[in-house]
Amino acid sequence: MPFSLPGNFNPGDSYTNVHANNVAAAINTQVNGMQTAYVATAESTTSTTFTDLATTTDQVTVTIGQSGVALVFMSASLTGSVQGNAPIMTFAVSGANTIAAALGPNMMLYQAAGAAYIGQFGVMVPLTGLAPGATTFKLKYTSAGAAGTSTFQYRRITVIPFP
Repeated sequence: MPFSLPGNFNPGDSYTNVHANNVAAAINTQVNGMQTAYVATAESTTSTTFTDLATTTDQVTVTIGQSGVALVFMSASLTGSVQGNAPIMTFAVSGANTIAAALGPNMMLYQAAGAAYIGQFGVMVPLTGLAPGATTFKLKYTSAGAAGTSTFQYRRITVIPFP
């Protein structure tokens, strides 16, 4: 059953220990349920399909609550080696939920002109309709557009599950 508070409190209504415990449990779930992973190392790929990089600790596992809601935050420094090269970073989900890496919720740097370019990017993706249970969120990478090398540095993924 999803977490909820009483709809309205009127003068004279009692705010019980049950109400206070529900609020405390919801706050603790969000604060203590958040997980984050960070990889500072610059790593590259020329793969034109989503893949892992050499350091694979860019993943977190959280417990999705009855609400079926989670917020996913991703950030990284993306570098394309040549004009038209498009480094793309997204995530895949496994465990109680399965979502394949795709061009939906992603970050992309497209080299419209000039040579190599570095950009620091971040995105937040709200997910709903998830099944409750242990779920792993893993960053994935590709080098799209013109043939070239895509480099990713200062990679971070943070997931906040809701109760």
